[in-house]
This record gives sequence, structure tokens and C-alpha cells, in this order.
Amino acid sequence: MNGLINLYKPTGMSSAAAVSRVKRILGEKRVGHMGTLDPMAEGVLVIGVGKSARLFDYLSGRKKTYIAKFEFGRETDTLDALGTVTETTDDIPSMDAVLGAMLSLVGESEQIPPQYSAKHVGGKRAYDMARRGENPELKPVKIRIYDAQLVCQPKMNELVFSITCSAGTYIRAICRDVARMCGSLATLTYLQRSASGCFDVKDSISLDALEVRKHTALISPETVLDIPRYDVASELYDDLDKGRKIDFTASGDVKVYCNAEFFGIGCADVNGKLDLKTYLKDD
Repeated sequence: MNGLINLYKPTGMSSAAAVSRVKRILGEKRVGHMGTLDPMAEGVLVIGVGKSARLFDYLSGRKKTYIAKFEFGRETDTLDALGTVTETTDDIPSMDAVLGAMLSLVGESEQIPPQYSAKHVGGKRAYDMARRGENPELKPVKIRIYDAQLVCQPKMNELVFSITCSAGTYIRAICRDVARMCGSLATLTYLQRSASGCFDVKDSISLDALEVRKHTALISPETVLDIPRYDVASELYDDLDKGRKIDFTASGDVKVYCNAEFFGIGCADVNGKLDLKTYLKDD
């Protein structure tokens, strides 16, 4: 079994729990997600199955799009609705003020991750330290917001945004920073990941649907890898199949094919030979 699943993770479930459920449904031990999604959040969680679980480094770093609701007037320790309120305010900024602050963040900037995050501080998880009452000092990280659009205003103190950003961006932290730029406080009360790279929410599948479709829901890894194709000569098929070294002239990572069969991701080694570093050929 080998492929990817565009899973719609429900709210209230951790990414690890979603992976465990997929393992049980498919009866496959080699399963992993391509970028975690907070328990409160719902939406696209890309999951690799079998050999495709090796694709984390290729798929986890792609840009993401989220639908996020900011509620102004309070801030929690986790910066989302699951946390404990730490501070409140009556200063609710105008829509124009919030939109201006949000648009000022479009582009590259540095972001301080939430204390309740999986970041490491001195070899320890920040969220473990925070739960013990410690105050982990997290270093700012570079992020990029590609686009931010106002979707609607459900209430006077609520705004919903569509945000497209780089991997590793915390939407909870954007909510915090935008509010503070406006002299207010806010917490994230709803989050949906609507896209992760080429995986879109409109094509996602629920866990219940996966129970029915099982392996037929798998997406071939070759269709989602945005790298050039390289065809090895047919007479070298046996060498390639048995792992023997062959001459290789391409630069950078490529999708390696021979006789129309997809073998995986390869590149040239220091001796100008093919290094098939991620083997993805079906058994």
C-alpha cells in the first residue's frame, strides 16, 4: 500500500490521533502526516501511507491557506478558544484598523511562536514547560504571509480572514499580533486549513468516508511532486531496479522513471551517479 490521503481532520482530534485512525482503517503501520494541525483546527491534513510516508520533507514545507476567526476582547494562554482567559479588554478595534494591521503583515517577517507550541526550548517542548507554569522564551522565526483577505464580520468583535502563509506560521500568533498592533486583545476561535500545497479542502475525504473507500482513496505520490521528470533508458531497467549505480546527468531532485514506471526521487551523487534517495516504486 502506497500513496497519500487528503484527509479532512475534524475539530477536537489531534493529528496523531488522526494518523492512528488511518492506520487502523487501512491496516498499515507505515503512516504519517505531512504537517501537524492543532486539535481545535479542522480541515486538510495530508497523510502519507506506506513508502509515501517518507515524503515529509517534500510536502510539509508547502504554503498553507486557512480560514480563521479572530474574537477581540480577550486573550487566552494558548491563544485559542481551548485555553484559559488570561486578560480581557473593552477596547475593540474597528474593522479598518484590524484590516490595516493584517495587511501590514503581508510579506516576510519574524514571528514569536505561542508558548503552547511544539517548539523546543533548551531541549524541552515549549508546551510542556508552559503547562508546568514555566515561561519559555521562544526565539522569533521567519515566516511569510502571501495573502490575507477579510471574509466577513459575524459580530462586532469578530472578524474572519482567509490567510495564505508559509509552513511553520502560527495563525494563533497572527491573531495575537494583529490585536496588539491595534491596542487590543484577541483569541482564535475557529480555524480551518483549506489548502496545503496542491491539496484542497474541496477534494478532501472524511474518516467515515475513508472507512468505506479504504485504499481506493490513495493518491499517487508522483502526481503531487512538483519536480522535473527524468526518464532512465530502458536498457538500464535491471540496473535501476536492483540498485546498481548508473550515470546521471540531471541537476537537483527529479522524479525518476524507467519503462513508464515511477521509481522515486533521485539526484546526482558526487560521482555523477544516480542516488535514488527516496524509493517509492510499488512492490
